[in-house]
This record gives sequence, C-alpha cells and structure tokens, in this order.
Amino acid sequence: MRRLGPTLLVLALGCESIVGIEDRRFEEEAASSECRAYCDAATEGCAGSIAAYPDRATCLSTCQRIPSGEAKADNSIECRTEQAVLAVASGEPASHCKAAGPFGAGICGSTCQAYCTLLTAACPEKLTGIADCVASCAGLRSDGIYDLASLSNGDSVECRVARASLATGDPQTHCAAAAFKSAACADPPAAEPTCDDYCRLVGVACTGASQAYDSPAQCLSVCQLLDRGKNADQVENTVGCRKYHAYNAIAAPAQHCAHAGPSGDGHCGKDNCEGYCQLVERACTAQFKSTFGGAAQCAAACAKLPGADADSWAATAKTGNTVRCRVINAARASENAAACAAAVGGGECQ
Repeated sequence: MRRLGPTLLVLALGCESIVGIEDRRFEEEAASSECRAYCDAATEGCAGSIAAYPDRATCLSTCQRIPSGEAKADNSIECRTEQAVLAVASGEPASHCKAAGPFGAGICGSTCQAYCTLLTAACPEKLTGIADCVASCAGLRSDGIYDLASLSNGDSVECRVARASLATGDPQTHCAAAAFKSAACADPPAAEPTCDDYCRLVGVACTGASQAYDSPAQCLSVCQLLDRGKNADQVENTVGCRKYHAYNAIAAPAQHCAHAGPSGDGHCGKDNCEGYCQLVERACTAQFKSTFGGAAQCAAACAKLPGADADSWAATAKTGNTVRCRVINAARASENAAACAAAVGGGECQ
C-alpha cells in the first residue's frame, strides 16, 4: 500500500480520492532516474502546507508527463528539480515549493502551461474543441494558492492543476474535475459570481466574429447593470448564467457566445427581449421611460422586432431596427450615454 500525502488533502478531496490513490499501481522501478531524483528532492524539501504532491506516487506519475528542458524558467522537470533542491538548501522552502510542484507558478513556466501540459497528457478528451489550451486558460482565475489542502474546489486554475496532477495516475477519478468546465473546481453554487471572473472568461472565450463586448471595460460596465444571480444559474437572466455559458463557449464559441453575452439569447432569460429591456432601463433610464414607460411595454415593443426570439442573435443584423442593434448600443450606453438614442430605436437602430 503506497503512502498517502497530507491528511488534509485526502480529507478535502474525499473518499473517492483515497480509493483512487490506493488503487493506482505505479511501480517505482518504472520511473526514470530523473523522476526518482526529482521526487526525492520534492518530498524532502516540500512537506505539510507547502507539500508539492499528496504522495510519492502522484509525484512520479506527474513527472512522467512534464517535459525535459532548461533548468531556468522553463516548464520542465529540470526547473522543478532545481526549485525542490533550493527548497532544502535555501532554508526558505515556501519561496520555492510552489514552483517545485506541478504548478510552475510563473517560475518554471506559467501555471497555464503546466495545466495544459498535464491535461493534454492525462485527459486529452477534455480538450475537444479547444484549439489553444494555454490561450483559453487565460480566462481562468488564478488565486495564487498552492496549499494542496485548499485546492479540492474553487474556480481557479490552481485547483485544476492539482486535479490534473492526480489525473496522471487516476484519470477516471480526476479528469472531470481537472477540465475547464468542472463541477469540482468551482465556486460555491449559492454564491454570487464576480464581474471580474465573468468578464475575464467571456473575453477569452468569445473573440473575433463571436465577440460579446467591445472591450473588457464595457463587459465590466454591463455586468454592473445585470442581476448577479448565483454561480449555479444556467437559464436565468443573470451574470451567473452568462458565466456558465461562457465556459461552454471555450470549446464552441459560435454556438454559445451569444448565450454568454449581454442579451442572453434566450438561454439566460426567456428571449433576447428580457435581457434588452433590463439593460436599457438601467443604462438609459430617462430614454427608457419616455420611449416605453415600463417593463411590460418594452417587452411588448421588443417582441415585434427582428431578433426578439431565442437563438436569433447570430442571424440578426447588427444595425437597423433590430434587437441586436439595440442591445449592442445599450451595452455601449453603460459607458457612454450618447449611445442611448440608438439603444431605444434611434440613430443606427432605426
């Protein structure tokens, strides 16, 4: 029976992980001498709250997936070995163990490079549809926390790296948790999402023809006008729902970016009018009252326009008297009131 790592990590990851770790059969003699030397150093230098791995077996299986390269500032096993040795020699292990482990942490390559290396090796099916893992990873939040006992959950790249490391030895148990869209590496379902997290994600997932906002600043401005909702939301007219669909957009932007955008496209809210009327009322209060009077009148007027129905965003013109044109300008009006005229049907939206 192989040794388990820090008790706190085992408790945090749950009984399923105990079973996964116990069931894995990674023969010590099958590991390269380079990996055995690395894991010796990592085990000696990094323990307790700064442990690099939960157990030696995970260290060895992870090492097999990390490339060889230059010792300095590279996503390589040589760089990690150097950091593990320094953790002992320097007398300041906390300064070195975050890079000595699977994370890289900007010292041995970026955390996104480490994540994508391990996910590609252990769980390639989780990258289906994702053309550039490292670029997509930029949409994930980095908490800069490397205490393994804290990384059983939380919507961060570090949580996913910890799970991807475990998946190198037990993919069946850990690949789902290591994926971009992860039920395990997620924030509390009942908590409110943050605008920073939502806008970072949608800004990376939805670019080019699928771009949801003119700029990151505009996304943040619109987000302040939307109901936050909860992280668990999937159909409501909320930021939480839009963030959920932004995760889907990482692998399929053409299908899902409209759902993650300002109108919701009938996937966050019942149609495009629900998102439009709420946004224009809050961004352009005076024009909304003079044009519509109230929410019911706005909904009735919007329903007559092209692009009112769910799943119509992509097929609707960006200019002219369409819901899409009005939503685009309502988003702009969140930063600049001059766009309010078009947002209620004037200017380029008439």
